[in-house]
Amino acid sequence: MSEEIKIIGMCLSTIHEEDRLYFIEALNRHAVRDNYRLMIFNTCTDLFAPDNINDSGEVAVFDLIPYHLLSALIVFPHFLQNLVSMETIIKRCHEHHIPIISIDKELEGCHCFTFSYAGAFEKLCQHIIRKHGAKEIFMIAGQKGNSFSEARVDAYRRALEEGNIPFSPDNVAYGDFWEGPTVSAMNQWFVIEKRKLPDAIVCANDIMAIVASSFLQRMGYKIPQDCIITGFDGILQAGYHIPHLTTCHQDYDLMGEQLMKAIETLSHGGTWQKKTEIAFFIRLSQSCGCEEVSAEGVNDAVQVLLDRLTQYKNRQNMLCSALAEISNMSSISELPEILLNKFYFDTMAVALNDDAFREPDFGNGHRGDKAFSEKVNIIFQRYFWKEEIPCTTDRKNLTPHLEKAFQKERPLVICSIHFLDLVFGYNIIQPDVNFDEYIKMHTLMTALDAALGSFHGRMQIKAINTRLVSVNDELEKLYIHDHMTGLFNRRGFYRNFQTQLQENMGKSVSVILISADLDGLKKINDTYGHLEGDNAISMVGKALQSCALHGEICARFGGDEFMAAGIIATQKEECYFESFRQRFADYLSQYNEFSGKPYQVESSIGFSSEPLTSNFDLDRMIKEADDKMYADKVARKKARK
Repeated sequence: MSEEIKIIGMCLSTIHEEDRLYFIEALNRHAVRDNYRLMIFNTCTDLFAPDNINDSGEVAVFDLIPYHLLSALIVFPHFLQNLVSMETIIKRCHEHHIPIISIDKELEGCHCFTFSYAGAFEKLCQHIIRKHGAKEIFMIAGQKGNSFSEARVDAYRRALEEGNIPFSPDNVAYGDFWEGPTVSAMNQWFVIEKRKLPDAIVCANDIMAIVASSFLQRMGYKIPQDCIITGFDGILQAGYHIPHLTTCHQDYDLMGEQLMKAIETLSHGGTWQKKTEIAFFIRLSQSCGCEEVSAEGVNDAVQVLLDRLTQYKNRQNMLCSALAEISNMSSISELPEILLNKFYFDTMAVALNDDAFREPDFGNGHRGDKAFSEKVNIIFQRYFWKEEIPCTTDRKNLTPHLEKAFQKERPLVICSIHFLDLVFGYNIIQPDVNFDEYIKMHTLMTALDAALGSFHGRMQIKAINTRLVSVNDELEKLYIHDHMTGLFNRRGFYRNFQTQLQENMGKSVSVILISADLDGLKKINDTYGHLEGDNAISMVGKALQSCALHGEICARFGGDEFMAAGIIATQKEECYFESFRQRFADYLSQYNEFSGKPYQVESSIGFSSEPLTSNFDLDRMIKEADDKMYADKVARKKARK
């Protein structure tokens, strides 16, 4: 590697999310000024749920970190959950004498950089009191007990005390950082209790502020004339809502600047404080009265939405076309041409394990800590549209042409290529740092993972006559599992549960069936995009699987429909279902509390049971469970109104 250019590694997940993108853009801007380049190791899933077989393939990317090439490493522990051994990463950094920086979480052996969330919220509350003279102020917090939420409640309390305004718990409601609970809180205050409108309502995030503002406007009130509304987080929607929200936004530019100062200092043997807090900045706008209310920017918002819908359609067409062509390949050598014609990245390199698609084992051992071969085949590589000859290289160097890639100032992004927990290799891409390019990259990885999984299966089927025993497990994964959730598909469900029924026929047991269906999928898709819809579907599948404590078969039947089936002792059916329902609800509640998503993942559920006899009819029971689930859905919908 050239001595002039230095590399900073980054470990995080889902870099196409808004906050990650802002962070990367700011850090990269400051890094290139000091002749650094970013190398980002990214997972395409959020890694929230434990024991997800697909996530095992995603986190393999962190085994590729080339510590010997790095000048520093930045990690995001909150995004990596518990699937990544931070202790191992920290140890490797220390062994190579490179500084390691943790974002938003203090870790032993790391310098911590974090945003001053509570301090910014307190200043915003003070602005409402000092500048606008508010005397009665309500607050909508996030989840009760959540550390970020409670810190903002404490900041609100301190601002009131400084302004000699008494604090009342009755003036604090918990909106769980999302729409439904916020609507309930507003309804409780102003419809049920008929409370007088306060001077201001401060909200712990922008989503809740938008909901509160819309709620009061539907009641005929004007914002901010009748009531000031403020948010927190500075999301894109805050600038498009009418009135535009006064909110707080992370100072990503200052974070990038300070990170680079710390890295430069530490890399040259200097010292840096263990924890660095970076301020938010207050974005004063229309909802507090600092700016006149207007519809400025609405046309831009509509155009952005239309552009993204068009881009989404194009990406979907690209995805479907690539899936079809990759799945129909007769040789892996056809992959480069497909990539050239479908995905327009000027710099990209695809590396595959040297035995991934080769007999006798087809790379089936590349799981866990053996995800990658020591030698990898670079089957396709181009740098600024110029193609290079395919080659074999050491995995530790990633690609023999890093210096060429780093002639440009854009970060390199590395993702694992895998099907479930089986790793095929990795992809290196150098997109422009913007939302559309990062989403396109996500689409590419989805296509590669799914289609190469299918192709890998076909290659094994060709060798099935000589390798039938060793290939059966892999075939099961390829043909009876749902790719998105890792659960069985409908075919896998019937095959496995029929076996259970036959094994238990004649015993004094009962069959239980549970039907589950995601609530509000269309709204999530329409409002936040199909990537978020897919996430919601996956979380219901994970919730169902987490409740299967007695060997139940769990499956995704298609779309947002799920089924679980099991066999239990007779006369325990109702007790079983109530316990299952509670665990299912608790799992989704916990996810909603910590996911940071601007929507709630909820599901309706139905139950059917009967003794196992020779006259047992599985399809009839499935219909009964479905009917009860739809009745539950109707009841839940009525309850939300």
